[in-house]
Amino acid sequence: MTDAKKKILIIDIIALIILAIVLGVSMVWSRDIELKLGLLYYVDADSVQKNDIVTLSDGVYASAADGGAGLYIHYVDVGQGDCTIIELPDGKTMIIDAGENKKNVETAIDGFISNTLGAEFRYFDYAILTHPDSDHCGSMDFVLNKYPARVSYRPNVQATNGSYVDPAGDLPKDKDTATYRTAIESMYTEIDGQPTVVYVTDPADENQTIIGKDNMYSFTFYSPLSEKYTDWNDYSPIMILSYNGFNFALSGDAEKANEAEFVAKVQAAPTDGVADKYDIFTDSYTVNAIKCGHHGSRTSTSQGYIDAITTPDGAKYAYYIISCGEGNSYKHPHSETLDRLRNMGVPEDNILRTDVLGDITLSVRADGNGVYNLYYGDKATDAPVTTDPADKPETEKKEQVLVYRKVGSIKLTWGVVAWVVYAAIVVAAVVHIAIVGNTDMNGSSSGKNSGSTGKKSGNKKANSAVSNKSKSGGGKRK
Repeated sequence: MTDAKKKILIIDIIALIILAIVLGVSMVWSRDIELKLGLLYYVDADSVQKNDIVTLSDGVYASAADGGAGLYIHYVDVGQGDCTIIELPDGKTMIIDAGENKKNVETAIDGFISNTLGAEFRYFDYAILTHPDSDHCGSMDFVLNKYPARVSYRPNVQATNGSYVDPAGDLPKDKDTATYRTAIESMYTEIDGQPTVVYVTDPADENQTIIGKDNMYSFTFYSPLSEKYTDWNDYSPIMILSYNGFNFALSGDAEKANEAEFVAKVQAAPTDGVADKYDIFTDSYTVNAIKCGHHGSRTSTSQGYIDAITTPDGAKYAYYIISCGEGNSYKHPHSETLDRLRNMGVPEDNILRTDVLGDITLSVRADGNGVYNLYYGDKATDAPVTTDPADKPETEKKEQVLVYRKVGSIKLTWGVVAWVVYAAIVVAAVVHIAIVGNTDMNGSSSGKNSGSTGKKSGNKKANSAVSNKSKSGGGKRK
């Protein structure tokens, strides 16, 4: 075998080895690949046999309505500050606040994004900056410069640092800090040459409400209700995220003034003669998780606020999330807040603190029977469900489940497809190697044709010898 043939043989073998390694590694993401390629797809649960239904590793599966994801709310531990990252049921993502302007905070948020949203994550669909204080806006520029947001919500506060011209124009109040300026500036960063959408948060603007596809979830702003406040914290919006009857309240650092305005609005709703979003807070409306305002400060998450957004039983069994730093100088959470929760009968296990627990995750997803539950980590809870009060007809929804495509009785998993394709490539490579081994580098066969050529060459030499002999003999006769 020539050196050229050996080289081709070695290249083929190396290519097969590399391909085998790549396919082997890809098995780690087999479920994602199966969904992307349509090997796993959704059908009505009553149209397939139970043993064909694919159950995920944590014992749950997601319906087609929520895109196979469910709702995940991550309260990220950023020390004495706030950062919440949300994975919405339709695959969209949101970040609310981004902690202090510190390297360790940047590292914590970036690491959480990489580990949770994946190495391929590039953009947030939504970013919300609740107010201008540095423990909420500090690392927002770092986050959005690396992971720009398609739609952003910002406080009704103008950034006026140095010569910076705030794109929002003249707002009722301004704050002159480099940290706030860079946070606001990053919200207006273009994505792939296209401008982003930036709202000055305004609960009166219904266009700012985020509605998931087919109304699968909603994210609604209910405050601030005044244009100007004396306390920066009160620019924070009160927000409700709702999905499949489960409700989550978030409020940045909203203080007494903001909360009091909201409570008054809710209390007036039944008799104000106006049909609006504040009518949703009826005697049966339940909130399942409340992010305590201002890191558990005594001046936030008042009893009136809690009573306005949920029932007494709902308040008792809700989770209360407190984002604060270990041993912080503000002594957050304040004892008055903790005592208020305990006096309401809230179990200690329902008070979740980042300074004690680190990152905290709540989720809503379907179990193996298609029933949606609220989970704290991997633990299913007995959270009450709120009946959807929206003015829309109730339609029968058939449960959707995941199944594999089949050829006969064979399920087309990524493992089956990948290795069948690999086997075909191996066969093709063996054929290629065999052809190369039987062919010289000029493309002609090394067998019969070569022998024939040699034979012709030998005949030519013989004829030449006879001719020379004849010439020599003729001379001697003379």
